[in-house]
Amino acid sequence: MSFFCIHCRSEIDSKFKACPYCGEPITDFLRKYLEHPLDGKYQLLSRLGVGGMGEVYKVLHLHLNSIRVIKLMRTSIANEPGADDRFVREARLATRINHPNVAQLYDFSTLDDGSRYMVWEYIEGTNLHELIETHGPLSPKYAAQLAIQALHGLDAIHRAGIVHRDISPENIMIDRDEGGEQHVKLIDLGIAKQGDGAEADKTKTGMFVGKWKYCSPEHLGMLDPGERIDGRADIYSFGIVLYEMLTGVPPFQADTPHRYLMLHASETPRALRELNPSMPSSPELEALIFRALEKDRKKRFASAREMARALEQIEPSLDDHAGAPPPLPKATEVTEEPTKVATPTVPSTIATSNIPHVDPNAPTLQTANGEPMPVALRQVSTTNVLPVPETRSPMTSWIVLVLVIGALAFGAVMLVRKFQAAEPAKTISPPGAGAPGRIAVNAFPWGEVTSIRNVANGATIELTSPFVTPAPVDLAPGTYEITLSNPAFRSPITRKVDVKAGQEQLINVAFTDPATATLPPLGGGTP
Repeated sequence: MSFFCIHCRSEIDSKFKACPYCGEPITDFLRKYLEHPLDGKYQLLSRLGVGGMGEVYKVLHLHLNSIRVIKLMRTSIANEPGADDRFVREARLATRINHPNVAQLYDFSTLDDGSRYMVWEYIEGTNLHELIETHGPLSPKYAAQLAIQALHGLDAIHRAGIVHRDISPENIMIDRDEGGEQHVKLIDLGIAKQGDGAEADKTKTGMFVGKWKYCSPEHLGMLDPGERIDGRADIYSFGIVLYEMLTGVPPFQADTPHRYLMLHASETPRALRELNPSMPSSPELEALIFRALEKDRKKRFASAREMARALEQIEPSLDDHAGAPPPLPKATEVTEEPTKVATPTVPSTIATSNIPHVDPNAPTLQTANGEPMPVALRQVSTTNVLPVPETRSPMTSWIVLVLVIGALAFGAVMLVRKFQAAEPAKTISPPGAGAPGRIAVNAFPWGEVTSIRNVANGATIELTSPFVTPAPVDLAPGTYEITLSNPAFRSPITRKVDVKAGQEQLINVAFTDPATATLPPLGGGTP
């Protein structure tokens, strides 16, 4: 049977260690399960990311025709002390939580080789880090609206007796429901621990788990004898996140773990407008953030719910305009291991009050799933005693600075055109603007969208990254021809569709007769 690269879909020898066309690593897991569904029901579609704990895959549940995410623990670390227990604990803790602002765990199992995997909810959206990187600081009102949802999810985690321990922009996902309403979901309980019991005693000074940029003094072991980390540590971390949402940069930036330790232990954050003078003045919101960032946890909010209620009281009066990106490029987080992305991705449309309107008639598209790097899913948690620094070349820093200046000088339309030249184009609309039409593309057994052509003007939208079904796509109103292909079949299939503003349609394409196709047996339970 032919073997196709999970990234570029080129036919290759499965014995290769990497695809000769795109360089995608070929692991033993891929050799075994890329062509044969995992556990008889999960078909691998793409690899979303690689981290310290394992790999993250986008999969199709064949029986339910539902997209999900599999988080696989690396077999190389399965025998490391505590690694297996930590992975099992994540699954057990996650089953205690059932809240709309927390990613849902569907399944958990062990493979023949002893490695474990979890099946998580697939979130069609972007994470907060990508949102800030793409659009700059958020308006106080919009930031408060997202923060309120995140805090309610954090409260649910704490009420289950869990301290998340890795609250950061990468672990805060934003998606939209069928009505266009935005929803926040907290992900990645990979380093979460129970708030009581012997398990809570295992984190000691010098054995920090998480990201130094967002850690609390308690994370660094600054506790009195007999004290344990509780949910107030997450509130401190969330205060840093909210600070970054408004200014575009976190309050503390350093080059070494020791420097971060000193900053979190004794440094008072600078005033928001001192760090970014362009942001609107929000004294009440700033006071709320500084309360969350108190070094003494007794002076912080007692719970995430209390902080959410305080935000709800001031949210109606907050400014709906965002500040410009900070004057200088942001310092690189040198002490966390970044997730290695399998392919350049397009962040999903996130409607914010500070994003200008773009002409909906332009031949552009926006993939609603965007093949994100969840995080659960976009980033696999890592345990680092002395993390390896992340480096950035001087040329990269100059490019970042030029992009910031260009965005300020030429406006949002020129910025969107720049993105179009580098990756699949996307339409971004502010709240209240007319929405594009959504086309849900589905193929049996699966297909890749190879072209989308505007019938009226003949314009073809170039797709620079794989777009594998099933997945929705947002298009400006008009008539389009959508072509799909599958390497197992000789002929592509083209379908014509009329896209209407604000409406959703479903396209079903069959590369073979479903009645005669061979599917895995339906034995065994499905989540």
